[in-house]
Amino acid sequence: MYRKAPGLVVTSFVAATAAAALTLSAGAAHANPLGSLDLDPPADPVETPFCSIEYPDPNQFDRTDTSDVTVSSQEGGLVRFTFHTRSQTTAPYTQAASVTWANLDSGISGVGDTSARVGAGETTLTVPVQETGPGRITAVARVTNTADNGQDVTTLDCSSEYTVP
Repeated sequence: MYRKAPGLVVTSFVAATAAAALTLSAGAAHANPLGSLDLDPPADPVETPFCSIEYPDPNQFDRTDTSDVTVSSQEGGLVRFTFHTRSQTTAPYTQAASVTWANLDSGISGVGDTSARVGAGETTLTVPVQETGPGRITAVARVTNTADNGQDVTTLDCSSEYTVP
């Protein structure tokens, strides 16, 4: 049993919990079951297609491989570029992936890069997180692929724009 004090509004605990959950999850980029508290942003933000690069396999120039570039961002202007490389190569090669970006709203710019060995199948290369800041960014994504002989090299790029929250 409880006493009602003057000016005190008593609400159901379930309704208050649901309202709090809705308030905390407003604007979240992922689903939040009704009644659960969502205090952390998603660990893996959604990847958005950015651009795609088709290039000759450096071991066999008549074969084409592809790197699809995606972008994902978190609050605070942090951006991650990921290269999803699909190769049919018969001999592995080294891929250097880079992104040169510029924030069109703030004027800041930067470069991020990474590399990995590519074999037949899919290889994922993730550029370290870039601090672009919020706003519209433009970026050039580039792959340079080098055969083990060090002499056969293919380099191609693609570009696009993305708005960072």
